[in-house]
Amino acid sequence: MEILKHVVMDHFAHRSNWLTNIEVRVKLFYIGIALILNILSQDIIIPLVFFVTSQILLKTIKVSFMNVGLRMILPLFFGVFIMLIMGLHKGNTVVLSGSFLGYELALKKEGLLIGLLLFTKVAGGVMLLLLLSFTTTISKICMAARWMKIPETLIEVLSFVYRYLFLLIEEMETMMSSQRSRLGYVTWFKTIKSLGNLGGVLIIRSIIRAENAHTAMASRGYDGGRVLTIQLAPLVRSDYAILSSCGIFLTFISYLGFFW
Repeated sequence: MEILKHVVMDHFAHRSNWLTNIEVRVKLFYIGIALILNILSQDIIIPLVFFVTSQILLKTIKVSFMNVGLRMILPLFFGVFIMLIMGLHKGNTVVLSGSFLGYELALKKEGLLIGLLLFTKVAGGVMLLLLLSFTTTISKICMAARWMKIPETLIEVLSFVYRYLFLLIEEMETMMSSQRSRLGYVTWFKTIKSLGNLGGVLIIRSIIRAENAHTAMASRGYDGGRVLTIQLAPLVRSDYAILSSCGIFLTFISYLGFFW
């Protein structure tokens, strides 16, 4: 559970460095356009460029490979899974074949290339989102969302989900410690049973906590909206300079990936 708690904590975004000090709207512009280019790319060049550049940028603010790797394990696992599935079902040129549990399996070149493209898109997209999460707090993202005229209800839901996520993790840690003290994870069967009970009780407690929080807020006159009262300051000359640099970089990447 310490690994999970470390993955979702945003203490990196509260540090003071050159990336966290960049205006949030500039970062959202870069990340948004980069994600669109990453999705539309028909070659692995653009996703790999975003993956490498994001990793380099995070390294400049002393984010270790371990911190990035913990967050990349699950997306990369699904990326490899997609690549294998595409390799098994698409194409005609067999590059590797064998039998597994009595079934004949063959990996095909065309499918593997398609899967490799999807794999790099997953890696590049996740790294872009990690770049945003490592350098931007949720409050700044909500303020930028309000500036972009996103409905107040969505901003409210986002802020409350993020607020109570940590309480949910603490509740889960307490319950797992209690189960562990009662030898709930000594065997495989007991582990599955304990995790099932943990999930069910956690859902019930989260619903009860949500109802109690809603009742407490309603009794104090809260009827929705008005989550944020701080407005973003106007963009200054340095922000426009960084915005222009991002635009030039994204234009170059677009030319490199789509026209070169």
